[in-house]
Amino acid sequence: MKKLLLSITTFCVFGITFAQNSNERLTPWSLGITGGINFSKTFSGDTLAQNFSSRNKTGVNIGGLVSYDINDNISINSGLSLITKGYRIYNDSLKTNAKISRSIPGIVVPLGLTFRQQFNASRFIVEKVGVAVNYSFGYGDDTLYNGSNKRFRITENRISPIYPIYYLGIGLGGNTAKGNRYEFGLTYQQPFGREMELTVAGGEFLNKKFMLNYRGGNLQATFTYHFNFGNFKKSDEYFY
Repeated sequence: MKKLLLSITTFCVFGITFAQNSNERLTPWSLGITGGINFSKTFSGDTLAQNFSSRNKTGVNIGGLVSYDINDNISINSGLSLITKGYRIYNDSLKTNAKISRSIPGIVVPLGLTFRQQFNASRFIVEKVGVAVNYSFGYGDDTLYNGSNKRFRITENRISPIYPIYYLGIGLGGNTAKGNRYEFGLTYQQPFGREMELTVAGGEFLNKKFMLNYRGGNLQATFTYHFNFGNFKKSDEYFY
C-alpha cells in the first residue's frame, strides 16, 4: 500500500511539474490555419427583372493567421486568406442552360479583434470584429453567356478589384492540453463599396436589360486552429 501511495504521489508531482513547465513555455503569440466554405451573391437590395433570380454561389476559403493575446479574453489577429466567391443568375423562363455562374478568386488581408468568454475550463464562446482589404484577380470586363444558344448574357463592368471590407463573426472554441486553440465559426464579410456592375440582358434579341451590383460580400463557415509559438520551442527540461 505504501509503495502504491508513493507511486501515485510521484506521478501527481511529475504531472503538476510538467503542466507548469508547459504553461511557462506558452507565449501570447500563436500561428493559425483556417479553412471553410462561403456563400455569396449579387447585392440583395437590387431589383431583378421578371423571370430572373439571383442565387448563392458556393466557394472556398483557406489561409493563415497570426494572433497576439492581449489577455486571456482578447486577441489581435491578422493574416492572409485565399478565397473564391461570385454569383449565380438564373433565367427561370428557360428550360435548359438557365444560369450563368461566376467564380472570382481573391486575396483577403484582415486586421481585427477576437473576444472570448469561457463557459467551462476548456470551452469558450468567441466573437470577432475587424476590417480587411480584398483584392480580386483573374478577370476583367467580361461578357458571359448562358450557353451556346446565348439566350441571355451578363456584361461585367469592373469598378475596383481592391476594396476595404468589415467583418463580424461568432463561434465556439476550445483549448487543448498543450495550450493551442481551435474554433468553429461563422463570419460575415461586407465591402464598403462595389466590386462590379452587371448588365443582364434577356428576351428576344437580348433587348430587355436591367442592372445588378456585385459587392463581394459573403458568409463563411470556417474551422481555425491556433498553434501557440511556445510549443515550437525546444524544452530545456530533462528528467532522469
